[in-house]
Amino acid sequence: MPFRSSSSYYQPPYRESRPSAARPTGGWRAMVLLVSTTVATIVTLDLATPSDFRARALLGLVPIVVALLAPVMTTAVVTGLVLLTYIALQTLSPVPSGGLAVLGPLLIGTGGLLGVLIARRREEQQSRLQAVTDVAEATQRAVMRTLPDRVGPLYIADFYQPAARAARVGGDWYDFQPSPHGIRGVLGDVSGKGLPAVSASASLLGAFREAGFHEADVDEVARRLETAMQRYNAWARSIHDSEHPDAFSTALLLHFAPDAEAVDIVNFGHEPPLVISPDGRVHTPDVTPGLPLGMGGLGAEPAAQVRLPFRPGDTLVLFTDGVTECRDESGAFYPVRERLARLVSPEAAQAPPGELLRLLAEDLHRHRHGAPSDDAAITVIRRTATHVAPYVTDADAALYAPRYVPA
Repeated sequence: MPFRSSSSYYQPPYRESRPSAARPTGGWRAMVLLVSTTVATIVTLDLATPSDFRARALLGLVPIVVALLAPVMTTAVVTGLVLLTYIALQTLSPVPSGGLAVLGPLLIGTGGLLGVLIARRREEQQSRLQAVTDVAEATQRAVMRTLPDRVGPLYIADFYQPAARAARVGGDWYDFQPSPHGIRGVLGDVSGKGLPAVSASASLLGAFREAGFHEADVDEVARRLETAMQRYNAWARSIHDSEHPDAFSTALLLHFAPDAEAVDIVNFGHEPPLVISPDGRVHTPDVTPGLPLGMGGLGAEPAAQVRLPFRPGDTLVLFTDGVTECRDESGAFYPVRERLARLVSPEAAQAPPGELLRLLAEDLHRHRHGAPSDDAAITVIRRTATHVAPYVTDADAALYAPRYVPA
């Protein structure tokens, strides 16, 4: 179940193991076992067959097998050992003189040469793959930065699974931005897939991080996001980008004021969040959706703020349509609201958000049939009674000193 999480809940497989040209992709033990078994089988067969049929020439296949698992130097060393094995067999039980006597060394030498070439080619491909992986991870860190576990009174856990198996980022985007005016959060889903969706989400995240910090009014943050989406589309049209014309994005914009046990939400045509109370009850708040980002030019009224109570112990669960549109074997969508209500017990409602995230992510994985068809993102936010500042120095804290004036 590969997904990205900045919480302590899960570390994705692509960070746990990365191929290296210096280490056999199948593991040293697997390679030694395979080579030993193959050589032992060939030697046993050679000694058990009549003198007019010798299997020792098959040792020439061993370097080729090793090349699929090991680097160039290891392949060359194994080739030499296989050649010594052939010489030992020739001493113990020589083959008839003539062409058959040189057939074994010729095949072993040819197999060793081919093995070295194969190993070198594989190492070059791994180096290129590693370079692409490094670029992708750098892109991920730039677009979808790592979130702290705690921001002020909020405890955060997040889940991200791009639809493309080898991808690190996609069209889903989310972030949290502390500011002198409170904490802002956002989760959204850009239309389309692939690199154009990544580019659009990067533009929106950049706008959110700046506006979320500088703007005192959350409506102004919402306006800046709409402008960023329109600017992205204008630029795409100016360069004749036909892959992603007139992009839009659904989103939820959150504002946690420093003096209120509440959250202000602006809904840009997105799935409404779920609220879990401390006793484990799950309900869907009435958050009227407006138009998605990028469609503000249609003339409709902008999305309005909705204030919801959000007291210590309450939990918000935000998600994209990659969760709700996940299908099982029969084609049925994932009923996130019904399933979450069954998953959350009073004990789970009090557990850390990472544990709740784990329950939901694993249940989603069990429901899914086949590979993901769309990016999926989930963010779990728990309000606590204590305030934790994620700043290392006093100068860092001064950047976020409250300048909020209650209305």
